[in-house]
Amino acid sequence: MEELEYELSFYKSGEKWGNKKDIAYKILEVDGLNSRAINYLVEVYGRNNQRDSINVLFDNLIKTNSVNPKIYLIRASERNAYFSGLTFSQRINYLKKAKALDNENIEATYSLGKIYYELFIREFTNNKKKANLDHYAKSSIDYFTELCSIDEKFRETTKYPLIQLYNYRNEKTKSKELKLDNFQTSYFPVSAFVGLPENLETDFSVNVITNVSDFSVSGVESALFSINWYSEHLNALNEPVLSDTLPTKIYRFTYLRSFDNPIVIRLENHNDIVSIHWKVSNGAGGYEPGEIIVNESKELTTEEWRLIENKINSIDFWNLPSAETEIMGTDGSHWILEGKYLGKYKVVDRWCGGAISEIGKELINLTDLKIEKDKLY
Repeated sequence: MEELEYELSFYKSGEKWGNKKDIAYKILEVDGLNSRAINYLVEVYGRNNQRDSINVLFDNLIKTNSVNPKIYLIRASERNAYFSGLTFSQRINYLKKAKALDNENIEATYSLGKIYYELFIREFTNNKKKANLDHYAKSSIDYFTELCSIDEKFRETTKYPLIQLYNYRNEKTKSKELKLDNFQTSYFPVSAFVGLPENLETDFSVNVITNVSDFSVSGVESALFSINWYSEHLNALNEPVLSDTLPTKIYRFTYLRSFDNPIVIRLENHNDIVSIHWKVSNGAGGYEPGEIIVNESKELTTEEWRLIENKINSIDFWNLPSAETEIMGTDGSHWILEGKYLGKYKVVDRWCGGAISEIGKELINLTDLKIEKDKLY
């Protein structure tokens, strides 16, 4: 099975795309709900304008797996809906079937809330009669709040669309409560990576979940992609979440290069006792994090601390945008600098260093790490 799945995942030089349907069907003979095989077939048929073949495929799969919510979730996924031309109503029906089989299914509940939210945004921006706005807003709120009751970590994911929807419905108290909610489930707050318009609360035309189209707004899902990626590496490096339970002043530099070992450097100042800690894993910044292969620390002088702090102040670190919306390359590096000081927290993420490159290099110099020049990018 693994060999067959691997065969689907790549193409040899000169090999024609889409000629591996037989492999996908072999996989389905063993695993009738294999999402990789199903998605492959849907894309092949979709790109060849063979939507009837997609319908036949799913009719057979649903007939065989009618009591399994997974098949309805695969059918209603955004990607497969696009290739098969499903309407929003059709997607909603499939998702409701999945939820009827598993009422606390997270994917079904989130997807329903997201679809109704998107319908709300679309109808609001449409100049035609807005007859369904209240229904869409309430339905999205209902599914998103239910989602949070199933798993509270989604309080971060749904916070901003719910603020919009509550304001549209003039439920100001609930909107205010959400704005004050600083719930955090990971190393980084979603608020640091999501770029939203200042008039978010009254502009109901902006889709805060997915909007990245004009590079001025980064949606929640895009923010979560970065957060989950960086958090996976920090977790593998056994790093703490920066909080007030840690020494008073902390700066942490996470250095993720596409093809080289991930590095994290943490500088701490506890009552003028300064120390620097650095770790390296054997993975790659753009891939799996691997395991820790270097874990060292040493004391520094207060002068060395001031050197870093002066550099940080020189770029106005605490007021920099956490993330920039420039188009990034496929290969390169992410430089992530965090600061925690007297209850304040800040994170700045830059592609290939940017404004924080000199600080990152100085922190590397303060460790015993030796990085070749062509590996510093």
